[in-house]
Amino acid sequence: MPVHASQQRYDIPASSLESVLARFGIESGTLLSYSRQQLQDLPSVGLRGQYTPEAALQQLLSGSDLEYAKTANGFIIRQRQKTSDGNVIDLGTQFILGDGHTISPDNVGRSTLTRKEIERQQADNIPSLLQTLPGVSMGGSIRPGGQTINIWGLGDAEDISISLNGASKSGFERYQQGTVFIEPELIKRIEVEKGPHSVFTGNGGFGGSVHMETKDAPDLLKEGQNVGAMLKYGYQSNDQQQKYSGAVYGRTEDGFADALVFLTKRDGNNVKLADHIQFAGESYRYPTRYPYSDQNLEAGLIKANLHVNDEHHLGLSFSRSHNEAFLPFSAVTFFLPSWYTINRNDGDLEKAMRINMADREVTDTTWSLKYDYEPRENPWLDLEFTYSYSKTEQTDERREGANYSMTSGGKWINTEYDDTVMELRNVSRFDTGALAHELTTGVAWQHHVRDVLMYLPGSTYATPQYNYGWFQPYFMPRGNTRTQSAYVKDAITLGNLTITPSLRFDSVRNEGKANLAPIYQNAERGHDYGAKSYSGWSPRLSLFWRVNDNLGLFADYSKTWRAPVIDEQYELQNSSTIGGTSRQLDPERIRALRAGSVVTLNDLLQSGDNLQVRTTLFHNRISDEIFKFRSIACERQAIEGGSISAKCAELLPLPNYRNIGDLTIKGVEIESYYDSQRIFASLSYAWMTGKHQGAYSNPWGPDVWARDIPPPKWVATLGVKVYEIDAIFGWQGEFVRKTDRVPSDLYDVTGESSWNHFANDSYDSHRLFAEWTPRQQGLAGTHINLTVDNLFNRFYRQALAGDSAYVQGRNAKLSVTRYF
Repeated sequence: MPVHASQQRYDIPASSLESVLARFGIESGTLLSYSRQQLQDLPSVGLRGQYTPEAALQQLLSGSDLEYAKTANGFIIRQRQKTSDGNVIDLGTQFILGDGHTISPDNVGRSTLTRKEIERQQADNIPSLLQTLPGVSMGGSIRPGGQTINIWGLGDAEDISISLNGASKSGFERYQQGTVFIEPELIKRIEVEKGPHSVFTGNGGFGGSVHMETKDAPDLLKEGQNVGAMLKYGYQSNDQQQKYSGAVYGRTEDGFADALVFLTKRDGNNVKLADHIQFAGESYRYPTRYPYSDQNLEAGLIKANLHVNDEHHLGLSFSRSHNEAFLPFSAVTFFLPSWYTINRNDGDLEKAMRINMADREVTDTTWSLKYDYEPRENPWLDLEFTYSYSKTEQTDERREGANYSMTSGGKWINTEYDDTVMELRNVSRFDTGALAHELTTGVAWQHHVRDVLMYLPGSTYATPQYNYGWFQPYFMPRGNTRTQSAYVKDAITLGNLTITPSLRFDSVRNEGKANLAPIYQNAERGHDYGAKSYSGWSPRLSLFWRVNDNLGLFADYSKTWRAPVIDEQYELQNSSTIGGTSRQLDPERIRALRAGSVVTLNDLLQSGDNLQVRTTLFHNRISDEIFKFRSIACERQAIEGGSISAKCAELLPLPNYRNIGDLTIKGVEIESYYDSQRIFASLSYAWMTGKHQGAYSNPWGPDVWARDIPPPKWVATLGVKVYEIDAIFGWQGEFVRKTDRVPSDLYDVTGESSWNHFANDSYDSHRLFAEWTPRQQGLAGTHINLTVDNLFNRFYRQALAGDSAYVQGRNAKLSVTRYF
């Protein structure tokens, strides 16, 4: 889907075609059939300031053997050659200047959401934005902060690497509390890399990675403007949610600096479901407006960039979100109290829920510093240094009269995750004979700290053994992880073929911190918080062959690993059989294959239109999977039956986690996009299946279906551009098959069914959207978005949902944005 030839202007800080492409969100390496060195040899025109895309391309390509051509939808860049009589021979299109759907050797496994697509959805959270992408599913519930992300059948926090402006946001693993707490209103672009095929992701990320970028001042400035402001109001009909946003931004006349301050707030009431929830065998029905599902969130962004000259660039960003809500311990479920509990509270549902709720406060903070050094005359240097600090803090406090226990986090609990990351990366571009190289090298250092403190009063815990009620829950240990990494990647291009071998080394050291309660410092029961180190190599190989202008083929092989996280290594229980820390764990390992094709067809139905179809097949095999030690503890018990203490006595005490059998996940996804002067459309399909070697509760038992594998999903979009009234109208539908494969299907015992994911029924959901950006005098600078989710008010539980987590009913969302 090409970038439109609009009159929006872009600040071009450096005199290279790469800089122009970067302004459109295009990664380096996307000029598929053109030499890296030749790009460096483009004429130095000293671009600085404001340029339309057309003007920037015209100046940058002047004097080179590249030219641009304007189409109904945007631009293409192509190579040209003059004959002796001065005529130009077209040697073929090299690249379509796109909006994130353009395919290159670096992004064959990437799905992208642009700013326009993000604003169109008007989502409350990041995972629901990603739900429309093939191979990506949202788990959990619609409660504030109660969502999880699943990519290619892997949905645990350690399986998905998440970053914001280069800062790590991964691994929030407080039980049943979701994974990401970033306000979508601050985001302009999201890229989802599927699978473990990126050399920049180390120690985990088997499912993939999610990279988010926040808005910049040039994204909001109007044509010819150096200072501007924005006001936005949004309303949602379902929960009467109101959203207020405002920003001021600007840049200097010479483009030396730009800055942005952005504030937003959303305040909503209880969510309304499409229907009542009926108790099996009971006459009581939950009301359609579900109690205690409201939200109150504030967020802000401060961002500044300095373009010292064409070679030196410095960026600094700070973002913060803060949410307060009255919620149960588990945010990923809807928490339905029992009929017995409701009766004990005079049949009052809200009262029955209230006694198990807590006041929850979540604050998410991110600092990011980025420095780029791009010397124009030295193709061996293209340096990028990033430093970031991220902190997620969650505090629960229960009111007087509320129920609380160890497993629900006590009367008061504070959880804090801190991540500090430094990374230095360089790209060198050079030729060796007929081979063009783009050599990327880098080093990284990360320090992850998690701290937990709970207060649990009562006679049982007001003793020295429990540190008088102040300690860590046994299932939420504290500690830190230090990771040092180095990597090298060389994209070698010969003609239309790019071969990219890469190698990464990671060294990981976990250090536990003893529980404040002496009862959880019992060496005889296997409580050992000592440090444990892991290290290893991750080789990868990628191939990309541009067969012709219409067809590209790709293949990837990756072999990588991940060390146990703090929770897996140091979680325990006060048990004489199972419950010690797990310092014996081996790292998980994965061998991943990915292959596919990209078909691009121009002028298919009419002049200037474009169709792209990407097909991907993948096969991932995980060995030494880390899983909880439950049910069957040894082979003798598996064969003879009986208790752990009777059949596995020589192994006691057992750790809380163990390495179990292999896991294989394979699937296919198809992603297609069509764009023309009037019509745009997309259609995607994803199917996958998984099998686990041995049962989760019994590694010596039969093979079972893998958990957390989403069912097949279709997502279709159809839209029309009505230029006469400056509007866009469209429809989007999501069609999901029922889930009919869960682990207990093949091993029907109590221990196995506890690892089942929710088996949803088939469902479909529909969305309408409209955008109006008038140009009439007095209305110019106004942008209106209308979106209607769950158009037919379907009542269903989506795939991978938490317990009783029904979706929100019909919801009309309106936003009005005014730029000054």
